[in-house]
Amino acid sequence: MSAIKYILPVLAAGRLALAVSCNDTVTISSQSDADDYASCTTIRADVTLSESISGDISLSGIEQITGSLSCTGASNLTSLTAASLNTIGDKFTLNGLTTLSALTMADLTSVGSIDWEALPNLQTLSFTAGVSTADSVIITNTGLTTLDGISLETVGEFSITDNTALTTVNVNELKNATSLINFAGNDNSLEVDFPNLGTGTNMTFRNVSSVLVPSLTTLSGELGFWGNTFKKFSAPNLTTTGDLVFDDNPDLTNISMPVLTTVNGGFEIIVNDKLSVISFPDLETVTGAVDFSGEFDTVSLPSLKEVKGGFNVQSTGNFTCSAFKSLRAAGAIKGTYTCKANAADPTTSDGSSGTGSSSNTTSTSSASATSSGAAVANLVANVPAMGAAAVFGALMQFAL
Repeated sequence: MSAIKYILPVLAAGRLALAVSCNDTVTISSQSDADDYASCTTIRADVTLSESISGDISLSGIEQITGSLSCTGASNLTSLTAASLNTIGDKFTLNGLTTLSALTMADLTSVGSIDWEALPNLQTLSFTAGVSTADSVIITNTGLTTLDGISLETVGEFSITDNTALTTVNVNELKNATSLINFAGNDNSLEVDFPNLGTGTNMTFRNVSSVLVPSLTTLSGELGFWGNTFKKFSAPNLTTTGDLVFDDNPDLTNISMPVLTTVNGGFEIIVNDKLSVISFPDLETVTGAVDFSGEFDTVSLPSLKEVKGGFNVQSTGNFTCSAFKSLRAAGAIKGTYTCKANAADPTTSDGSSGTGSSSNTTSTSSASATSSGAAVANLVANVPAMGAAAVFGALMQFAL
């Protein structure tokens, strides 16, 4: 019996040591659990806040988590603070935290990725240092009004959707995006500003009131706009993009891309009823199809040399097709050719209406290889705008 009284405390101490190991997966169900890890400057594992956790939780003392930090379904968690945390090596996942109203991580600068969903009461981020490194950022259905505190320099995917209170996004330091940038379903007054973004892959925008990309020079994938409320769009330094789509932007009156030379894919301008002039002075090559349909009066493509796919231009406006006919005759337009002025019902290349509301139209244009074509100078015409699906149809018929 006398030996037992010495053994039991040793066993208990052993269990306690195991419970606060800084190298094993951590599950936190209460503030008391969190306090047990205050001595762990670095946790070399995943940290999970359990679904049952509630109230205000503070992760004190922890500076680095080499694994992930996650919390899913904790509907009674009201705030999460990690005052010293600067690095999350893997995913930072928050999902279904319906009462979370404060997220405070003043020193956080680096995460593997951000994946937040269903945080309706989270309106602001208290990220004083600013998150400058993340492989991807996906934020869906939150109460955020801005993304201040996310100060990325480079990112993979950047997808911001269904945040109905979000009115401004300004990522000043972002220079390169290696995957999709996507905005959809946020507040209709959302203004998006990427002042230093130079290169990227795909960029798609829906339901935004302003998009500023003054430094953008090259996109390897699609640049697409659907159902936005801005009046003007400018990309003053963009020279090359993949598919280029302007579809059902009812207030759009001006598109300015003065140095764009190449569209590596389909080029669609459809159902933009206030757009009267289309001008791309340096555009030389479209490796997919051209599909313009609507109510505009002028199209100026003076440098155009080759359209690898089909060509469909229809408008209610009065214009001449002679310059486009010359391109066709010279073999510069490889696919089917349609050009109609004063059209009572201009259509896209797949037969959809090219005017009025058609917000459900989707772009599925694909690119084909570029080949040299006949040079045609001073190509100016007054033409229509048409549908996104048109390009797809033309490309499918005339893949080369």
